[in-house]
Amino acid sequence: MKKRKTFGQIIITAMFIWSALLCHFEASSLRETGDILNATLYWFFGLTAVLGAFRFKIAELIYGLIEFKNKNKK
Repeated sequence: MKKRKTFGQIIITAMFIWSALLCHFEASSLRETGDILNATLYWFFGLTAVLGAFRFKIAELIYGLIEFKNKNKK
């Protein structure tokens, strides 16, 4: 299951991380102005961007869990 990362995948991963940082800084400024609801939404969007950046590691974890489950069934 070892797959080489292409240049496009690396760029997209970097953009996910950049989006998460932008969302965090926007949420921090919204919290300082007292807009907690929008700040919470921005932090949620930042969290989903971080999860997008780790999409390959999350997929490896899920495949590993499925493989572990199938080995223990037999």
